[in-house]
Amino acid sequence: MGGQNHQPTNRPLIASSAWLSQKFGEGFVAVLEANNQLENAIIIAEQLLHVEDLAKGLDGTAVDHLDRTIASLTVSLEKIGEIEVAYDNLFAASAREGYTGNPLASSIRRFNLRESLSGDMICPNINQQVWQEVEQRINDQNVLDTLRWEQSRFRELNEPTRQLIAVLEDCKKVAGEEGGDAFVDAVEYNRLPLRQHYARVLSLWNYLHAMFLYSALMTTELFYRVNELPSLAEQKTASSRRAVANEPAET
Repeated sequence: MGGQNHQPTNRPLIASSAWLSQKFGEGFVAVLEANNQLENAIIIAEQLLHVEDLAKGLDGTAVDHLDRTIASLTVSLEKIGEIEVAYDNLFAASAREGYTGNPLASSIRRFNLRESLSGDMICPNINQQVWQEVEQRINDQNVLDTLRWEQSRFRELNEPTRQLIAVLEDCKKVAGEEGGDAFVDAVEYNRLPLRQHYARVLSLWNYLHAMFLYSALMTTELFYRVNELPSLAEQKTASSRRAVANEPAET
């Protein structure tokens, strides 16, 4: 079982749920790899200054790595489409299995998951805004409609990612026509709004990651409760157990 795949209340949906989680992970990885390639472009443009011994295997030109940056972001756009298909597949599987929701969804707040998981399973603490947003929807709309809402949020990545690619094309043009120094200057001195566009894309993915993880934890807890299994909060992590063991005894 993956760490964040959704767990609806009947077991035959596990594979389709894990497939969805996998597509999400592939999209996020593509965005992070794009950032890695961008850093490579900058390091090469700076002629490996002060990292000569650390980056011995790094070769190619700044333009080469900007091309790879754009290619990875293009992959992330493809993965957004695959994420949408994976949600649709989960909905279709739910219909075939007769799954319509969890009978305890409207009781989700009574479980006090936020308090019991924050600082232990969710470290260092919970993003309150995202948690409340997901919890409210599960409470009011049950599981499947919450997942449909989640599905719609991924579409918000499309336009910012395309805008970021357009800025990277400008960076590549500067690097190719004027050289690496001119490319770095354009970024570092804010002549090209690369940081602004990258921050928007990365922050959206970070938000969606929190949304996806919290939704998975809540639906997992609902599954456990319906099947009278131990709560997530009853299975403390190793670090939490060590912290409790190291607490001074009361005198």
